[in-house]
Amino acid sequence: MVHPVAHPFFDPAQEAAFNALADKTDSSFEIRYFHVHGQGGLARTLIVIGTNGHSRLTNVHEGDWADYKPTTPFGVMPLLTETSADGKTKLQVAESDAIERYLARKFGLFGNGAAFQEVLVNTFANSTQGLIMSIFNSYGLIEDPAIRIKNKGPLIKDNIAPWIKYHEQHLQANGANGHYVGNKLTLADVKTDYVIGMIQGLSGEELISEEKTPAIWKVRQEMDKIEAIAAWKASEEYKSIGKENFDFLGY
Repeated sequence: MVHPVAHPFFDPAQEAAFNALADKTDSSFEIRYFHVHGQGGLARTLIVIGTNGHSRLTNVHEGDWADYKPTTPFGVMPLLTETSADGKTKLQVAESDAIERYLARKFGLFGNGAAFQEVLVNTFANSTQGLIMSIFNSYGLIEDPAIRIKNKGPLIKDNIAPWIKYHEQHLQANGANGHYVGNKLTLADVKTDYVIGMIQGLSGEELISEEKTPAIWKVRQEMDKIEAIAAWKASEEYKSIGKENFDFLGY
């Protein structure tokens, strides 16, 4: 008996598209998400890095979420659509973590390709993702300002401070060169740059700064050297997303 596919994103017919596009870097990309950085910001950054700009990145900001939600695989966003350079082949990926790892693989952001470096990148990227979700759940998604204030202390003590301790130690051990693995940009670096913005949005330079956490700060400095990232952050679209991110999430 043949069972129907639960959702088009999971249709085995997509395998041919993945085989065709997985290693291609000349595709165009669409990120469907809300008009905030949130869980879609990292995917946008990875696309900007991998395509050396944001001209092949289209952001679709979902306004009619109540109507669109039932059509998504899990009732959540972001969603990625990749289209081949000739426009003939498309694939779709759901879930922020799957999207980020797919893009990181495509753009060579797992170190030198050896198993050990890939595991290290995944280890530190996953550690940072845990912190990102803690900040989202304990602060960003909390609407009541009083509860945000109440949650801030434990969030710093139990989540942010330990993350800073262990990541600063590792980055120092790697030479404080702004990278988690060797001297090459990886997914772990990109995630840390992202969470630095979240932490500073909560606490300014109280916890993270060039003076207090030089090895972590070096990651931010190395990311800022990437011209495509600088251009993306200077764009009106990025600034507009950032403003709404601050208004909605508080950082």
